[in-house]
Amino acid sequence: MKLWLTGIILILLGLAAWYFLGSGEPAVEEAPPPAIVVEEAPAPPPAPAEEPVVEEEPVVEDPVIEEPPLPDLAASDPVALEALTDMVGAEPVNQYVAQEAIISRFVATVDALGGRQVPAVIQAVQGPGGEFQATADEQPEAVILDEVGDPVPQYVLDPVNYRRYTPYVEMVEDIEPGEAVAVYRRNQPLFDQAFAQLGYPDGDFEQRLRAIIDELLATPDVSEPIRLIKPEAFYLFADEDLESLSAGQKVLLRMGPENAARIKAKLAEIRAVL
Repeated sequence: MKLWLTGIILILLGLAAWYFLGSGEPAVEEAPPPAIVVEEAPAPPPAPAEEPVVEEEPVVEDPVIEEPPLPDLAASDPVALEALTDMVGAEPVNQYVAQEAIISRFVATVDALGGRQVPAVIQAVQGPGGEFQATADEQPEAVILDEVGDPVPQYVLDPVNYRRYTPYVEMVEDIEPGEAVAVYRRNQPLFDQAFAQLGYPDGDFEQRLRAIIDELLATPDVSEPIRLIKPEAFYLFADEDLESLSAGQKVLLRMGPENAARIKAKLAEIRAVL
């Protein structure tokens, strides 16, 4: 109660007391009236509360969707092509992806990325078109001699080569990591079977896949220009540390720093889902 309201009530009580008790007239004693006792009829007991009727909703069970059985590895190409087409589209699949032994090629390619080279016969994806471009380095930083002591021709990687890899980068970026891993999980026995056929008795392809992704993510960033040598028919990195990298890491270097960064970003997403 607020203070001003309390004060008003106290004043009214004081006036009432002065009016009834403080007047000068003598008080006349009167006999108190007889007490009247009124017996009230007992209140009827409260009616019992009606319990609400709760209608139980029928339990609707989700339909069980059975996955179709996996085909044999030798007959798995239609399934693999359909999955790839759903992820990246029909045009890049028809243009760049091998059309037979797809899962076996994919497994063999991933495994070979950790080695020195990826043989063309096992590649799941066709290499970029056009010729590799390199410019002769007339003033190399250091002279490199071959086994007999002759100077080895040196070159500089031409950045024009980077554009040859752009369609592959765009195809990889179109892959949704969760969808890709889900497709892999559904068909994992086929991947393990293909991996076992490469001479790995445990057939644990996923362990190898993770290791290769981690290795690709660890590819060093190299500032341009990238210097090459050509002792025979093939170009090699002039830097021995770069030449000692795995085949997969050297592919990332050859596609240029921007493309390599985009591939690494997508690989990191897939690795996180795995």
